[in-house]
Amino acid sequence: MNETTCRRVVRQRSNGGCEVRVTGVCLGRATNFQHRKNRSQGGRWTPPNGLDVCGTGTTGCHGYIHAHPEEAYRRGWSVPSWADPLEVPFEHPDYGLVLLDEAGDYHFHREPAQEAS
Repeated sequence: MNETTCRRVVRQRSNGGCEVRVTGVCLGRATNFQHRKNRSQGGRWTPPNGLDVCGTGTTGCHGYIHAHPEEAYRRGWSVPSWADPLEVPFEHPDYGLVLLDEAGDYHFHREPAQEAS
């Protein structure tokens, strides 16, 4: 998928609203594409690898993600270089943990059942 198509699909998914919405930081309207797996680490232009966020790399939720990497990994806003964005859920402010697909849809994430000890 090329960059233009990917940005369009992600913007349709978000309906123009920030998909992260950090309290006290969020500017509301999505203006930027957040690569969950950095392009320098092999992250591609795909809907599961992108979030529609407010701000820039230093402001709004986009800036918050870059300034708080541990939290970003924990919430799935960022994905480690060795992980597949298709398999790493992210914490959506309305839907909870969701997986993202290539078509630009959310899917509720189900944690594996814990075995009784």
